[in-house]
Amino acid sequence: MSDDFEKNLRQHLHSEAEETREFPRPLRGRIRDSIARRTRVRMAPQLALTGALVLVAVAVLVFRNPTIVNVVTTDFNKILQPRPSPTPQPFLCQDQSGGSSGLTATLTNIRAGSHAGDGYDRVVFDFNGGIPSWDLTRQESATFVRDASGQQVTLEGSAGLKLVLRDVDLTGAVSTDMKPRFTSIREIAQLGNFERVVTYGIGLTSTECIRVLQLSNSRLVVDVATNGSASTTAAPTPLPTVPPSASDPGPFSCLDQSGGADNGLAMELTAVRVAHQPGFDRIVFEFAPQAGGTAHIPAYTVSRQASAQFVKDPSGQPVTMRGSSGLRIVFHGASGATSDTGSRDQTPNLPVVQEVEQLGDFEAVLSWGAGLSQASCLRTLELANPTRVVIDVQTP
Repeated sequence: MSDDFEKNLRQHLHSEAEETREFPRPLRGRIRDSIARRTRVRMAPQLALTGALVLVAVAVLVFRNPTIVNVVTTDFNKILQPRPSPTPQPFLCQDQSGGSSGLTATLTNIRAGSHAGDGYDRVVFDFNGGIPSWDLTRQESATFVRDASGQQVTLEGSAGLKLVLRDVDLTGAVSTDMKPRFTSIREIAQLGNFERVVTYGIGLTSTECIRVLQLSNSRLVVDVATNGSASTTAAPTPLPTVPPSASDPGPFSCLDQSGGADNGLAMELTAVRVAHQPGFDRIVFEFAPQAGGTAHIPAYTVSRQASAQFVKDPSGQPVTMRGSSGLRIVFHGASGATSDTGSRDQTPNLPVVQEVEQLGDFEAVLSWGAGLSQASCLRTLELANPTRVVIDVQTP
């Protein structure tokens, strides 16, 4: 211990003892005696003296400010007690949503990485200003629809995830197409950036469960399981249906769906009907071929979303329908501009289907939205004579 340090410490303790009048006079005398300068001794007694001086200093501070005991005790407890390990979040086989509504953020970077040893692939979306409102929906194909053009785009893989970010700006450094070609995540592409609604598609090798984490420093993390064992939560089970029979139209699925084919002349939409059946609400789109055309089911996608808010094609104007969740139905190679004379905004107020409205009809891309009272599993049917696309929405 240096002479200057010892001198300064003694002066400070002497001053504290003199100013603390609450000490009994004998105690103040002992403190002065204990800090009186003595002839330098060997190291062991000197260390003992240093420890005594520290204890006296603590005693002075405690007497003047008793709350310091709680502070010191708390800090020691934090050091001595082991920190609990964070509980790992489960993988879920269902659509998810989160973020902060009304928050404006900037997407600054997108990163992808493989964690095959831990059973998942990861995509990280970096933001400035917090994590905005987002919806993540699963689908059975890697075919998506671009916003707001309505054009189809097919990513690598056989299944997909669609991520919609609201109230988001982009920096020029953000990638619009990545092909990491990991075990589960094959491709990540920007599908739209219109009026601060940014959409990304993720092409997957197969339909796998997902885990979404909202981390500090404004990071949104999407983990995709690389094998079935990574899931700790079972896939959502559709509600019971009638026993299978010869007329059973098939099971309900809790994933986005697609079908049909965009070939030949565009089909003409002739009617849209909505009705309730036992166990489900049904939406029927009926088509007819143009003169000289051949009857066929136009290419279509049915995308589930966590809100009843939509965007019109191609204007981009927002539309809010009745309900708390929704379906977006897009047909490619179809139009109803001159052939459909029925209502383009129906409000049947069925158990789940609350409203059905046309969102766009532009250059043979026809889009409709359905407002739902709750998120439900689906079933799509392709029927002939007449040509129809049937969407059954499961009811409680």
